[in-house]
Order: sequence, then C-alpha cells, then structure tokens
Amino acid sequence: MKRVNILLGGPESEYPTELSKSIKAIPGPWVGADRGSLHLMANGIIPDIAIGDFDSIDKKEQKLVQDNVPIFKKFPPEKDDTDSELCLLAARQKFNAQEYYVYGATGGRIDHFLVNLFLPFDPRFQDFYDKLYYKSARNTIRFFKPGRYSVFHENGMEYVAFVNLGPVTHLNILDAKYKLNDFSAGHPVSWASNEFVKDTVDFSFESGIVAVIQSRDKK
Repeated sequence: MKRVNILLGGPESEYPTELSKSIKAIPGPWVGADRGSLHLMANGIIPDIAIGDFDSIDKKEQKLVQDNVPIFKKFPPEKDDTDSELCLLAARQKFNAQEYYVYGATGGRIDHFLVNLFLPFDPRFQDFYDKLYYKSARNTIRFFKPGRYSVFHENGMEYVAFVNLGPVTHLNILDAKYKLNDFSAGHPVSWASNEFVKDTVDFSFESGIVAVIQSRDKK
C-alpha cells in the first residue's frame, strides 16, 4: 500500500486546511488516535483502526467509536507508549505502507512532540522512520537516513531547516540560500530559517539522522 494516514488527538487549530476543506480527497486508509477518531467520523470517514487510552473523550463518544470502527484497541492510561507510537506500530503491522502521513504530531504538549521527534532512535521504528511525514498547519517534518537527497519546496512554506537529531558526519546543504559545507558534530544542531532559491534543495550526509522541517510563520 502506498499511503496510510494517522490523525492524532492534537489541537484542531494545528491541523492543516486539507483536513477541514478536503479530507475525503486524501488518499489512503485512516488510523485515529483517541479524539482523532471522532474528528474523522464527524467528517464522514470511518477509520480502519481506532487506538489509544481514550481519556480525552467521554463514554458515549467512546462507544460510538467502538461500535463503528472495525479495529478498536483501548489501552490503560498507565502505559509505556504514547498514542502516536501505538498508532504507528498498528499502522505498520496492518498496512506496511510506503508513506505514513501523521497529522497532529507537532502541536499541543511539547513532551508529546518530542516523543514524535525522537521516534527514529527507537529500534521499533528504525526500518520505517524515513517513511514518516508529519504535517500540521505551519510545519512539516520528514526524517532521512544517510545519503544524498533533493527536497522539494512545499506549497505555502516559507522556510526549510535541516536538523541533525544526534551525531552527524559530513552534512552538506548544497544549493539553498545558506549553504553548509562538510559539517560533523557529536551533538544535535538545528540549521534553521534557510530558504529555497529554486524548486529543490539538495543535501547529503554520511552518518546520523537528519530531520528536514519546512515551515511558515503564523499570520
């Protein structure tokens, strides 16, 4: 399967406009986390999987989800994994997709966002973290394994940042507004507020994990 979508229970104010204006046009099946499942159902989409501890919805709402969603998995609040981790692992097991679009991963609580940002270091995600795509109203995040890549300028985004999440060797940003030549370090660095000068930016690195963030300011 090419694409699966995951809607987390983050603030709806952080959802991109496509979730309110054209959600049914988004290709692929859906997985809902907690209140995310209710949002999908309210917009005419029955997720294939609803998962989480469901502590953010009442019993009536929970029964509505349980009665309508084919796979309903409830976990106790006292658990080791966040709802986003549970959703991704369940989606991986059921769909084994080429792309995992995750909505609601970057807003709300900072501790939850950091869990999502550091997922590539969890051994359970090492074989597919480079297939994750976090998308919110003003930010997108992709993760990259060592290699050379071209990143396309996403519509409406103003800035591009390259963040080595841990140690990195021989990081090069080749044709952005601000170039970087053969950078290596043993600690994370956010190369923020770079800009496209054409439709793509090429970059490369030899070891480590790099997150590429495209963003725009709040109007």
